[in-house]
Amino acid sequence: MPKFFLQTFGCQMNVNDSEKVAGLLMADGYERAARAEEADFVFINTCAVREKAAEKLYHAVGRLKGLKRRRPGLRIGVGGCVAQLHGAAVLRRAPAVDVLVGPRNLARVPALLRRVRAEPRSMIDLDRRADSFDVPSSAVAHSSPVRAYVTVMEGCNHVCSFCVVPRTRGPEACRPARHVVAEVASLVARGFPEVMLLGQTVNAYRDGDVDFAGLLRLVHDVPGLERLRFTTSHPGHVTPRLADALRDLPRVCPYLHLPVQSGSDRILASMRRGYTRRQYVETVALLRGRVGDLALSSDVIVGYPGEAEADFQATMDLVDEVGFEGLFVFAYSPRPGTTAFRLRDDLPEEEKRRRVAVLNGHQQRLQQRRNAARVGSRAQVLVDAIAGPGRVAGRTPHFRIVHFAGSGELLGRTVEVEITAAGPNSLTGRLPIDSLTGASSAPIL
Repeated sequence: MPKFFLQTFGCQMNVNDSEKVAGLLMADGYERAARAEEADFVFINTCAVREKAAEKLYHAVGRLKGLKRRRPGLRIGVGGCVAQLHGAAVLRRAPAVDVLVGPRNLARVPALLRRVRAEPRSMIDLDRRADSFDVPSSAVAHSSPVRAYVTVMEGCNHVCSFCVVPRTRGPEACRPARHVVAEVASLVARGFPEVMLLGQTVNAYRDGDVDFAGLLRLVHDVPGLERLRFTTSHPGHVTPRLADALRDLPRVCPYLHLPVQSGSDRILASMRRGYTRRQYVETVALLRGRVGDLALSSDVIVGYPGEAEADFQATMDLVDEVGFEGLFVFAYSPRPGTTAFRLRDDLPEEEKRRRVAVLNGHQQRLQQRRNAARVGSRAQVLVDAIAGPGRVAGRTPHFRIVHFAGSGELLGRTVEVEITAAGPNSLTGRLPIDSLTGASSAPIL
Protein backbone atom coordinates (compact mmCIF):
# COMPACT_ATOMS: atom_id res chain seq x y z
CA MET A 1 0.00 0.00 0.00
CA PRO A 2 1.22 3.57 -0.69
CA LYS A 3 2.02 5.59 2.42
CA PHE A 4 1.45 9.22 3.47
CA PHE A 5 3.00 11.47 6.08
CA LEU A 6 1.40 14.65 7.50
CA GLN A 7 3.13 17.67 9.00
CA THR A 8 0.79 20.16 10.67
CA PHE A 9 1.42 23.74 11.77
CA GLY A 10 -1.07 25.83 13.72
CA CYS A 11 -4.21 25.54 15.80
CA GLN A 12 -6.77 22.85 16.56
CA MET A 13 -8.58 23.78 13.35
CA ASN A 14 -5.50 22.77 11.38
CA VAL A 15 -5.14 19.58 13.41
CA ASN A 16 -8.74 18.72 12.55
CA ASP A 17 -8.11 19.57 8.89
CA SER A 18 -5.14 17.19 8.87
CA GLU A 19 -7.29 14.50 10.47
CA LYS A 20 -9.71 14.90 7.56
CA VAL A 21 -6.91 14.60 4.99
CA ALA A 22 -5.56 11.51 6.75
CA GLY A 23 -8.96 9.83 6.75
CA LEU A 24 -9.58 10.64 3.08
CA LEU A 25 -6.19 9.26 2.08
CA MET A 26 -6.74 6.05 4.04
CA ALA A 27 -10.12 5.67 2.36
CA ASP A 28 -8.27 6.03 -0.95
CA GLY A 29 -5.92 3.14 -0.22
CA TYR A 30 -3.05 4.83 1.65
CA GLU A 31 -1.63 3.95 5.03
CA ARG A 32 0.14 6.23 7.48
CA ALA A 33 3.95 6.39 7.48
CA ALA A 34 5.94 6.98 10.66
CA ARG A 35 8.42 9.28 8.88
CA ALA A 36 8.50 11.39 5.73
CA GLU A 37 11.34 9.22 4.42
CA GLU A 38 8.96 6.24 4.28
CA ALA A 39 6.11 8.09 2.54
CA ASP A 40 4.94 8.23 -1.07
CA PHE A 41 3.00 11.43 -0.34
CA VAL A 42 3.93 14.14 2.18
CA PHE A 43 1.26 16.73 3.00
CA ILE A 44 2.20 19.94 4.83
CA ASN A 45 -0.75 21.72 6.43
CA THR A 46 0.18 25.34 7.02
CA CYS A 47 -0.83 28.20 9.31
CA ALA A 48 -0.48 31.87 8.32
CA VAL A 49 -1.16 33.26 11.79
CA ARG A 50 2.05 32.38 13.59
CA GLU A 51 5.38 34.10 13.08
CA LYS A 52 7.37 33.29 9.94
CA ALA A 53 4.67 30.90 8.75
CA ALA A 54 5.71 30.99 5.09
CA GLU A 55 9.36 30.43 5.96
CA LYS A 56 8.44 27.32 7.96
CA LEU A 57 6.68 25.96 4.89
CA TYR A 58 9.57 26.60 2.52
CA HIS A 59 12.10 25.16 4.96
CA ALA A 60 9.95 22.03 5.24
CA VAL A 61 9.68 21.70 1.45
CA GLY A 62 13.40 22.37 1.12
CA ARG A 63 14.17 19.42 3.38
CA LEU A 64 12.00 17.23 1.13
CA LYS A 65 13.65 18.27 -2.15
CA GLY A 66 16.63 16.00 -1.65
CA LEU A 67 14.36 13.14 -0.71
CA LYS A 68 12.34 13.70 -3.87
CA ARG A 69 15.49 13.64 -6.02
CA ARG A 70 16.38 10.26 -4.56
CA ARG A 71 12.79 9.02 -4.88
CA PRO A 72 11.21 10.55 -7.99
CA GLY A 73 7.87 8.93 -7.16
CA LEU A 74 7.45 11.02 -4.02
CA ARG A 75 4.68 13.63 -4.23
CA ILE A 76 4.44 16.72 -2.02
CA GLY A 77 1.22 18.49 -1.08
CA VAL A 78 0.69 21.83 0.66
CA GLY A 79 -2.57 22.97 2.21
CA GLY A 80 -3.94 25.42 4.72
CA CYS A 81 -3.80 29.16 5.16
CA VAL A 82 -0.35 29.85 3.65
CA ALA A 83 -1.42 27.96 0.52
CA GLN A 84 -4.57 30.09 0.27
CA LEU A 85 -2.78 33.36 1.05
CA HIS A 86 0.18 32.96 -1.31
CA GLY A 87 -1.54 30.90 -4.01
CA ALA A 88 0.47 29.95 -7.08
CA ALA A 89 3.45 31.89 -5.71
CA VAL A 90 4.08 28.82 -3.54
CA LEU A 91 4.80 26.80 -6.67
CA ARG A 92 7.11 29.44 -8.09
CA ARG A 93 9.21 29.46 -4.93
CA ALA A 94 8.85 25.72 -4.27
CA PRO A 95 8.43 23.93 -7.62
CA ALA A 96 8.78 20.56 -5.88
CA VAL A 97 5.17 20.96 -4.64
CA ASP A 98 2.72 18.81 -6.61
CA VAL A 99 -0.62 19.52 -4.91
CA LEU A 100 -1.76 22.91 -3.57
CA VAL A 101 -5.12 23.26 -1.80
CA GLY A 102 -6.82 25.83 0.39
CA PRO A 103 -8.47 25.06 3.73
CA ARG A 104 -11.88 24.73 2.05
CA ASN A 105 -10.65 22.25 -0.56
CA LEU A 106 -9.33 19.38 1.54
CA ALA A 107 -11.84 16.90 0.17
CA ARG A 108 -10.13 17.25 -3.22
CA VAL A 109 -6.69 16.05 -2.04
CA PRO A 110 -7.06 12.35 -3.04
CA ALA A 111 -8.47 13.21 -6.49
CA LEU A 112 -5.75 15.80 -7.14
CA LEU A 113 -3.10 13.33 -6.03
CA ARG A 114 -4.42 10.73 -8.46
CA ARG A 115 -4.27 13.29 -11.28
CA VAL A 116 -0.71 14.27 -10.35
CA ARG A 117 0.36 10.66 -10.58
CA ALA A 118 -1.20 10.44 -14.06
CA GLU A 119 -0.08 13.84 -15.36
CA PRO A 120 3.38 15.39 -14.79
CA ARG A 121 2.18 18.80 -13.56
CA SER A 122 1.12 20.48 -10.31
CA MET A 123 -2.55 20.52 -9.34
CA ILE A 124 -4.15 23.53 -7.63
CA ASP A 125 -7.54 24.02 -5.96
CA LEU A 126 -7.93 27.28 -4.02
CA ASP A 127 -11.63 27.88 -4.64
CA ARG A 128 -12.93 29.63 -1.51
CA ARG A 129 -16.51 28.96 -2.62
CA ALA A 130 -16.06 25.24 -1.96
CA ASP A 131 -18.01 23.64 0.86
CA SER A 132 -15.47 23.00 3.59
CA PHE A 133 -17.93 20.74 5.42
CA ASP A 134 -18.24 18.13 2.68
CA VAL A 135 -15.75 15.71 4.27
CA PRO A 136 -17.88 12.94 5.82
CA SER A 137 -17.45 12.71 9.57
CA SER A 138 -16.93 8.97 9.19
CA ALA A 139 -13.82 9.68 7.10
CA VAL A 140 -12.00 11.72 9.76
CA ALA A 141 -8.99 9.92 11.24
CA HIS A 142 -8.97 11.41 14.73
CA SER A 143 -5.49 11.77 16.21
CA SER A 144 -6.62 11.13 19.78
CA PRO A 145 -8.59 8.10 20.98
CA VAL A 146 -10.14 10.27 23.70
CA ARG A 147 -10.78 13.81 22.43
CA ALA A 148 -12.45 14.40 19.06
CA TYR A 149 -12.51 17.75 17.27
CA VAL A 150 -15.71 18.79 15.48
CA THR A 151 -15.62 21.86 13.24
CA VAL A 152 -18.91 23.73 13.58
CA MET A 153 -18.04 26.85 11.58
CA GLU A 154 -15.38 28.19 9.24
CA GLY A 155 -14.10 31.68 8.56
CA CYS A 156 -14.45 34.98 10.39
CA ASN A 157 -16.40 38.20 9.90
CA HIS A 158 -14.15 40.33 12.10
CA VAL A 159 -11.59 42.71 10.64
CA CYS A 160 -8.78 42.54 13.20
CA SER A 161 -5.88 44.47 11.73
CA PHE A 162 -3.24 41.79 12.34
CA CYS A 163 -5.16 38.72 11.18
CA VAL A 164 -5.26 36.99 7.78
CA VAL A 165 -8.01 34.48 8.63
CA PRO A 166 -10.81 36.35 6.78
CA ARG A 167 -8.64 36.24 3.65
CA THR A 168 -7.56 32.63 3.98
CA ARG A 169 -10.71 30.98 5.33
CA GLY A 170 -13.30 33.48 4.12
CA PRO A 171 -16.40 34.81 5.89
CA GLU A 172 -18.26 32.90 8.56
CA ALA A 173 -20.05 29.76 7.41
CA CYS A 174 -21.87 27.61 9.96
CA ARG A 175 -22.79 23.94 9.74
CA PRO A 176 -26.41 22.99 10.33
CA ALA A 177 -26.93 22.20 14.01
CA ARG A 178 -28.46 18.82 13.19
CA HIS A 179 -25.28 17.80 11.35
CA VAL A 180 -23.14 18.80 14.32
CA VAL A 181 -25.32 16.84 16.74
CA ALA A 182 -25.31 13.80 14.46
CA GLU A 183 -21.51 13.86 14.22
CA VAL A 184 -21.13 14.13 17.99
CA ALA A 185 -23.57 11.24 18.49
CA SER A 186 -21.53 9.18 16.03
CA LEU A 187 -18.30 9.98 17.88
CA VAL A 188 -19.79 9.04 21.24
CA ALA A 189 -21.00 5.76 19.75
CA ARG A 190 -17.42 5.11 18.57
CA GLY A 191 -16.13 5.55 22.11
CA PHE A 192 -14.97 9.18 22.34
CA PRO A 193 -15.78 10.54 25.81
CA GLU A 194 -14.87 14.16 25.01
CA VAL A 195 -15.68 16.45 22.08
CA MET A 196 -14.28 19.90 21.33
CA LEU A 197 -16.28 22.18 19.03
CA LEU A 198 -14.10 24.30 16.74
CA GLY A 199 -14.42 27.60 14.92
CA GLN A 200 -12.31 30.70 14.33
CA THR A 201 -14.93 32.60 16.36
CA VAL A 202 -16.89 29.61 17.56
CA ASN A 203 -19.26 31.54 19.83
CA ALA A 204 -20.47 33.55 16.81
CA TYR A 205 -22.16 30.37 15.57
CA ARG A 206 -25.74 30.64 14.35
CA ASP A 207 -27.99 28.29 12.43
CA GLY A 208 -31.39 29.90 12.07
CA ASP A 209 -32.76 30.29 15.60
CA VAL A 210 -29.92 28.25 17.12
CA ASP A 211 -27.16 30.44 18.53
CA PHE A 212 -23.99 29.03 20.09
CA ALA A 213 -25.56 28.64 23.52
CA GLY A 214 -28.37 26.73 21.86
CA LEU A 215 -25.88 24.50 20.03
CA LEU A 216 -24.14 23.73 23.33
CA ARG A 217 -27.46 22.65 24.81
CA LEU A 218 -28.22 20.39 21.84
CA VAL A 219 -24.79 18.74 21.89
CA HIS A 220 -24.80 18.49 25.68
CA ASP A 221 -27.88 16.27 25.50
CA VAL A 222 -26.22 13.63 23.29
CA PRO A 223 -26.49 10.43 25.39
CA GLY A 224 -23.14 9.12 26.61
CA LEU A 225 -21.11 12.30 26.09
CA GLU A 226 -18.91 12.94 29.14
CA ARG A 227 -17.20 16.25 28.41
CA LEU A 228 -17.83 19.11 26.00
CA ARG A 229 -15.33 21.87 25.17
CA PHE A 230 -15.08 24.59 22.53
CA THR A 231 -12.57 27.02 21.08
CA THR A 232 -11.82 29.78 20.07
CA SER A 233 -14.22 32.40 21.43
CA HIS A 234 -14.34 36.14 20.74
CA PRO A 235 -15.12 38.51 23.64
CA GLY A 236 -17.67 40.33 21.50
CA HIS A 237 -19.83 37.20 21.24
CA VAL A 238 -19.96 36.32 24.93
CA THR A 239 -23.60 36.70 25.95
CA PRO A 240 -25.60 36.08 29.12
CA ARG A 241 -27.08 33.03 27.34
CA LEU A 242 -23.58 31.61 26.83
CA ALA A 243 -22.67 32.33 30.46
CA ASP A 244 -25.90 30.59 31.53
CA ALA A 245 -25.01 27.57 29.41
CA LEU A 246 -21.59 27.31 31.06
CA ARG A 247 -23.33 27.38 34.46
CA ASP A 248 -26.27 25.10 33.71
CA LEU A 249 -24.78 22.35 31.52
CA PRO A 250 -22.67 20.00 33.65
CA ARG A 251 -20.96 18.32 30.69
CA VAL A 252 -19.65 21.68 29.40
CA CYS A 253 -16.23 22.08 30.98
CA PRO A 254 -15.56 25.20 33.08
CA TYR A 255 -12.77 26.40 30.80
CA LEU A 256 -12.76 29.16 28.20
CA HIS A 257 -10.07 30.43 25.86
CA LEU A 258 -10.85 34.14 25.39
CA PRO A 259 -8.17 36.08 23.47
CA VAL A 260 -7.67 39.66 24.68
CA GLN A 261 -4.54 40.53 22.60
CA SER A 262 -3.74 43.71 24.58
CA GLY A 263 -4.61 45.52 27.79
CA SER A 264 -4.26 48.94 26.19
CA ASP A 265 -7.35 50.67 24.78
CA ARG A 266 -5.19 52.54 22.28
CA ILE A 267 -3.70 49.32 20.92
CA LEU A 268 -7.04 47.48 21.00
CA ALA A 269 -8.56 50.26 18.87
CA SER A 270 -5.69 50.04 16.38
CA MET A 271 -6.10 46.28 16.30
CA ARG A 272 -9.83 46.72 15.53
CA ARG A 273 -10.78 44.25 18.21
CA GLY A 274 -14.18 45.86 18.80
CA TYR A 275 -14.01 46.14 22.60
CA THR A 276 -12.20 48.13 25.26
CA ARG A 277 -10.22 46.89 28.23
CA ARG A 278 -13.14 47.73 30.50
CA GLN A 279 -15.57 45.80 28.32
CA TYR A 280 -13.28 42.76 28.36
CA VAL A 281 -13.07 42.89 32.16
CA GLU A 282 -16.87 43.23 32.35
CA THR A 283 -17.20 40.16 30.11
CA VAL A 284 -14.96 38.20 32.47
CA ALA A 285 -17.07 39.39 35.41
CA LEU A 286 -20.24 38.19 33.64
CA LEU A 287 -18.72 34.74 33.10
CA ARG A 288 -17.31 34.37 36.60
CA GLY A 289 -20.54 35.64 38.06
CA ARG A 290 -22.14 32.49 36.60
CA VAL A 291 -19.19 30.10 37.02
CA GLY A 292 -17.03 31.16 39.94
CA ASP A 293 -14.21 28.68 39.28
CA LEU A 294 -14.10 29.27 35.51
CA ALA A 295 -10.57 28.79 34.13
CA LEU A 296 -9.66 31.40 31.51
CA SER A 297 -6.76 31.36 29.08
CA SER A 298 -5.92 34.02 26.52
CA ASP A 299 -3.75 35.20 23.64
CA VAL A 300 -1.62 38.35 23.80
CA ILE A 301 0.36 40.12 21.09
CA VAL A 302 3.25 42.30 22.23
CA GLY A 303 5.25 44.70 20.10
CA TYR A 304 2.29 45.72 17.94
CA PRO A 305 3.10 48.86 15.88
CA GLY A 306 3.05 51.89 18.16
CA GLU A 307 3.00 49.89 21.40
CA ALA A 308 4.70 52.10 23.98
CA GLU A 309 6.04 50.88 27.30
CA ALA A 310 2.86 52.20 28.96
CA ASP A 311 0.74 50.07 26.62
CA PHE A 312 2.77 47.00 27.48
CA GLN A 313 2.44 47.77 31.19
CA ALA A 314 -1.33 48.01 30.73
CA THR A 315 -1.26 44.45 29.39
CA MET A 316 0.82 43.30 32.36
CA ASP A 317 -1.70 44.92 34.71
CA LEU A 318 -4.62 43.24 32.94
CA VAL A 319 -2.97 39.85 33.35
CA ASP A 320 -2.81 40.47 37.10
CA GLU A 321 -6.38 41.73 37.22
CA VAL A 322 -7.99 38.85 35.32
CA GLY A 323 -5.88 35.97 36.59
CA PHE A 324 -5.50 33.79 33.51
CA GLU A 325 -5.02 30.05 33.85
CA GLY A 326 -2.74 30.12 30.82
CA LEU A 327 -1.39 32.71 28.41
CA PHE A 328 -0.10 32.39 24.85
CA VAL A 329 2.22 35.34 24.15
CA PHE A 330 3.31 36.24 20.63
CA ALA A 331 5.61 38.92 19.26
CA TYR A 332 3.93 40.91 16.52
CA SER A 333 5.20 40.25 13.03
CA PRO A 334 3.79 41.86 9.87
CA ARG A 335 1.44 39.75 7.74
CA PRO A 336 0.95 40.60 4.07
CA GLY A 337 -2.72 41.11 3.33
CA THR A 338 -3.56 42.63 6.71
CA THR A 339 -4.30 46.30 7.42
CA ALA A 340 -1.57 46.38 10.07
CA PHE A 341 0.94 45.50 7.34
CA ARG A 342 0.73 49.15 6.24
CA LEU A 343 1.77 50.36 9.69
CA ARG A 344 5.40 50.99 10.53
CA ASP A 345 6.77 48.04 12.48
CA ASP A 346 8.61 50.37 14.83
CA LEU A 347 9.75 48.16 17.68
CA PRO A 348 13.13 46.42 17.40
CA GLU A 349 12.97 42.63 17.47
CA GLU A 350 15.15 42.64 20.57
CA GLU A 351 12.55 44.72 22.43
CA LYS A 352 9.73 42.46 21.25
CA ARG A 353 11.60 39.43 22.55
CA ARG A 354 12.19 41.19 25.87
CA ARG A 355 8.50 41.91 26.29
CA VAL A 356 7.60 38.32 25.42
CA ALA A 357 10.08 37.07 28.01
CA VAL A 358 8.91 39.51 30.70
CA LEU A 359 5.23 38.68 30.23
CA ASN A 360 5.83 34.93 29.95
CA GLY A 361 8.01 34.93 33.04
CA HIS A 362 5.41 36.87 35.02
CA GLN A 363 2.62 34.54 33.91
CA GLN A 364 4.69 31.46 34.76
CA ARG A 365 5.22 32.73 38.30
CA LEU A 366 1.49 33.34 38.68
CA GLN A 367 0.70 29.85 37.38
CA GLN A 368 3.24 28.27 39.71
CA ARG A 369 1.67 30.02 42.69
CA ARG A 370 -1.88 28.96 41.74
CA ASN A 371 -0.89 25.38 41.00
CA ALA A 372 1.05 25.06 44.26
CA ALA A 373 -2.17 25.91 46.11
CA ARG A 374 -3.81 22.86 44.50
CA VAL A 375 -1.43 20.36 46.11
CA GLY A 376 -3.43 18.15 48.47
CA SER A 377 -6.70 18.54 46.58
CA ARG A 378 -8.25 15.98 44.25
CA ALA A 379 -9.18 16.27 40.59
CA GLN A 380 -11.30 14.33 38.14
CA VAL A 381 -8.85 13.50 35.33
CA LEU A 382 -9.81 12.16 31.92
CA VAL A 383 -6.74 10.14 30.89
CA ASP A 384 -5.83 11.00 27.29
CA ALA A 385 -2.16 10.08 26.85
CA ILE A 386 0.58 7.60 27.72
CA ALA A 387 3.26 9.80 29.28
CA GLY A 388 6.01 7.17 29.51
CA PRO A 389 6.64 3.69 30.89
CA GLY A 390 4.14 3.20 33.69
CA ARG A 391 2.89 6.78 33.50
CA VAL A 392 -0.19 8.45 32.02
CA ALA A 393 -1.49 12.01 31.68
CA GLY A 394 -4.86 13.61 31.37
CA ARG A 395 -6.89 16.77 31.79
CA THR A 396 -9.12 18.04 34.55
CA PRO A 397 -12.41 19.70 33.55
CA HIS A 398 -10.50 23.01 33.83
CA PHE A 399 -8.04 21.72 31.18
CA ARG A 400 -5.17 21.38 33.65
CA ILE A 401 -2.65 18.66 32.78
CA VAL A 402 -2.02 16.01 35.44
CA HIS A 403 0.71 13.34 35.25
CA PHE A 404 0.60 10.24 37.44
CA ALA A 405 1.57 6.58 37.59
CA GLY A 406 -0.80 4.32 35.71
CA SER A 407 -1.19 1.86 32.87
CA GLY A 408 -2.53 2.24 29.36
CA GLU A 409 -5.74 0.57 30.51
CA LEU A 410 -6.72 3.94 32.00
CA LEU A 411 -6.78 5.63 28.58
CA GLY A 412 -10.22 7.15 28.04
CA ARG A 413 -11.27 6.71 31.66
CA THR A 414 -12.02 9.47 34.16
CA VAL A 415 -10.33 8.83 37.50
CA GLU A 416 -9.94 10.78 40.72
CA VAL A 417 -6.33 11.84 41.30
CA GLU A 418 -4.76 13.34 44.40
CA ILE A 419 -2.45 16.24 43.51
CA THR A 420 0.99 15.77 45.07
CA ALA A 421 3.19 18.30 43.28
CA ALA A 422 2.87 21.27 40.96
CA GLY A 423 4.80 23.07 38.27
CA PRO A 424 3.75 26.18 36.35
CA ASN A 425 2.32 24.22 33.43
CA SER A 426 1.21 20.90 34.87
CA LEU A 427 0.36 18.99 38.02
CA THR A 428 1.61 15.67 39.36
CA GLY A 429 -0.62 13.28 41.25
CA ARG A 430 -1.33 9.76 42.36
CA LEU A 431 -4.33 7.48 42.44
CA PRO A 432 -5.48 7.49 46.08
CA ILE A 433 -6.11 4.18 47.82
CA ASP A 434 -9.77 5.04 48.30
CA SER A 435 -10.28 5.91 44.62
CA LEU A 436 -11.74 2.47 43.92
CA THR A 437 -14.46 2.99 46.52
CA GLY A 438 -15.24 6.56 45.48
CA ALA A 439 -14.57 7.84 49.02
CA SER A 440 -13.10 11.32 49.23
CA SER A 441 -11.96 13.50 52.12
CA ALA A 442 -10.13 16.20 50.11
CA PRO A 443 -11.65 19.04 48.07
CA ILE A 444 -12.29 18.33 44.40
CA LEU A 445 -10.72 20.59 41.76
